[in-house]
Amino acid sequence: MLSIIRRVPLTLILFGVVACSRPSAEPPKPVSSALPPRQTADQPAFVDSVDARPVAASVVLCKTTADTLRRLLGTPTRNGILHGARVMSWSTRSQSPQVFLAVLVNGRGIVTDIYFDVPSELPWVPADQCAGR
Repeated sequence: MLSIIRRVPLTLILFGVVACSRPSAEPPKPVSSALPPRQTADQPAFVDSVDARPVAASVVLCKTTADTLRRLLGTPTRNGILHGARVMSWSTRSQSPQVFLAVLVNGRGIVTDIYFDVPSELPWVPADQCAGR
């Protein structure tokens, strides 16, 4: 028996031990692929159903509200904080190159800066364009 064990590679023996030690209660559940990894049920990954160009063109700094954009484009793809200021963004096209609409919003919900369809190589440093108005 010992001579047989010496002929069987150690990796095969370990594989057999690991395979036999696996609990057999339930088989692994398949991963659902209904939604892309960055998408949730209430947060669309892209806003392909709306042409964002006229929406972006209609934004008037210091007057347009975040609620208006939410009504026109739906739930933002991203809604976060940058340097203490609120930034909302929508991925408005799923094909390459992707198109993004991002806005800086002040504490009253007014858009104070906008970023739309700029090549991703160019950084956007949002700044309150309404300060002092």
